[in-house]
Amino acid sequence: MSCREPQRADDRVVKGLLQRCLPGVEVCLHDDGTQDQMYDLDLRWPDGHVAALEVTTHTSEQMLRLGHRIGQQGHVVATEAARDWFLWLAVGTDDVQRVRAKADHLLALVERAGVTRLGEREARSSVAVARVRRQLGVNYGFSREAKDRPRIVVSLPMDWFFVQPEAVNEAVEDHARRNAAKLARSGLEERHLFVLMAPPLRAWTALVEREPPTAPPQLPEAVTAAWAASYRQSEPVVWRVRRSGTWEVLL
Repeated sequence: MSCREPQRADDRVVKGLLQRCLPGVEVCLHDDGTQDQMYDLDLRWPDGHVAALEVTTHTSEQMLRLGHRIGQQGHVVATEAARDWFLWLAVGTDDVQRVRAKADHLLALVERAGVTRLGEREARSSVAVARVRRQLGVNYGFSREAKDRPRIVVSLPMDWFFVQPEAVNEAVEDHARRNAAKLARSGLEERHLFVLMAPPLRAWTALVEREPPTAPPQLPEAVTAAWAASYRQSEPVVWRVRRSGTWEVLL
């Protein structure tokens, strides 16, 4: 049987990662749209056995839309603030235009008070910092001396400092529950779930910044192995776990 190439972009990304992790294993298109509820890819081992693989992405449409708005509007050229500022929105802040409109003036005020960071520690010791964080809807910010015209860069929420590696388990368990029935229908002995983690969600942060959790995810009977993967500064990060096993770092 010929090995058909995956068509979806995510499936092609997964094929490339699997070929690095499983040399000699063919990754072929299975879901050609001819039937409902087909799993995505076949894994064909040199000894002839075949495994089912379902590809899914852990992402947030709300975050994607917010990121698109931030990217479209670019950075703010400051006219009052004298330093470059880098701001991370607080979870729940989605009015990017409002943040951009108020940031220059408010940051200039805290600069005059000698403030260069907008963290929780600074907020506990400074009423002005706490007020600016609240008025802007930001979770963190820091500044540096401007080399050219001062600018203010707004970024998506990123609570990476507090993220625990178990966030990967939570994401994988959620996707495993949602895809268990489809994998069970395959009738194959091996059934893999491959979860691509998209930034800036907590599971992505845990994957690229932390070591795997000691405890594995709780996988349903229909999922015999799970994968979690993403990229950190263009370098792939890939973990794999078998049901009742522990996480392995493959890339």
